[in-house]
Amino acid sequence: MENRIKHILLKGALIAGLAMISSLVTAQEDDLPLIEPDVQPRAVDEALIDTENFEIGVFTGIMNIEDFESSFLWGGKLTYHLSERFFFEANVGFAEGGQTSFEKLAGNVSVLSDDERDYRYYNVNLGINILPGEAFLTENYAFNTNFFLIGGAGATEFAGDTRFTANAGAGYQVLLTDSIAVQIAVREHVYRIDVLGEEKTSMNTEVSAGLSVFF
Repeated sequence: MENRIKHILLKGALIAGLAMISSLVTAQEDDLPLIEPDVQPRAVDEALIDTENFEIGVFTGIMNIEDFESSFLWGGKLTYHLSERFFFEANVGFAEGGQTSFEKLAGNVSVLSDDERDYRYYNVNLGINILPGEAFLTENYAFNTNFFLIGGAGATEFAGDTRFTANAGAGYQVLLTDSIAVQIAVREHVYRIDVLGEEKTSMNTEVSAGLSVFF
């Protein structure tokens, strides 16, 4: 009788031990993910992240100097990008005034000397990118683009005088790479002038295309 009781107790202890081990194994399996991801962390070199805020460029085009014909225009710009939307830009441009209608009709009469026909402007502007997008060359090539508005103030040297000048315009820029861009732009330069006898507002239209580099 005693042996039978011991046998029952040992059997119960064995069953209890097996149940405890089974519950521990089940708990450990629940903690393990079903699929072990084989993901290796990637080191990022911060020097490779494009953070250029300055842009320097050159441009050429046509400047329509009111009363003095249209002439070839060339110049340069320096831009500082405050953010992806806003930027400051400083410009300098050079052109040369032609003959007035009066000079062409009168023959040898000259309203301005050759030096006074040199046209030069300086301005500082605030610009805003309002329609960022993409331009697709083919299915495999796409370029970031910006349509921008710009305006500001500066000075114009022409006809032996320096005049305060306001300017405003718009342009379209295409980024060929992360550091090279091309753009086309149209601007209106407005100032007061009195070369032909009475002071009036002169509106001079600029159409230009340019190339710039970010650094």
